[in-house]
Amino acid sequence: MICQTCTIDTCESPCAAMNELAMLCDKQNKADKTVRLRSLSKLILHDKAKPSNELRLLGQKVIAHFPEFAFIRAYGIKIGYVVSDERKQGEKVTYADCRKVTEVFKAYLPYDFIITFYERNTGFLNENQQKILMFHELQHIDIGEKGLKVRPHDVEDFKNILEKYGLDWAEAGKELPDILAGE
Repeated sequence: MICQTCTIDTCESPCAAMNELAMLCDKQNKADKTVRLRSLSKLILHDKAKPSNELRLLGQKVIAHFPEFAFIRAYGIKIGYVVSDERKQGEKVTYADCRKVTEVFKAYLPYDFIITFYERNTGFLNENQQKILMFHELQHIDIGEKGLKVRPHDVEDFKNILEKYGLDWAEAGKELPDILAGE
């Protein structure tokens, strides 16, 4: 580079003009990086959780198969199904959850409930275990005195699942019956 002050091609002394230019570039790069990072994070975060047609179809099959879910169809309860790449873990692994969509979010979401499967945790569950997991999550949907609500567990799980499939039904590789067999 040629310094405009001394016009020497390989000037070794600090140049005020070059320092000023470097500072401008840093500022511009920082602003540019911020804009790019925000744009990329939206794309990256979008892939972390997305609607799942496969889960929707599974949910519909489970609802149609079990009479205890007839109220979901009868009352037109709308359920969104999401698969998330998030690793949901606290004291114990969370395979999935069911959340009621609050009135404020209903302005943007056309659902009453969202069922999310956490793929990092459910990835090792076999097909029959995932069917039971969907059955479990659908049991959270309830209607109370004030309208729709999330039904809590009877115990740590739902009693009817524990009675039929055991306490360890979600253990990796556990062989279980197909709850939708005979459709």
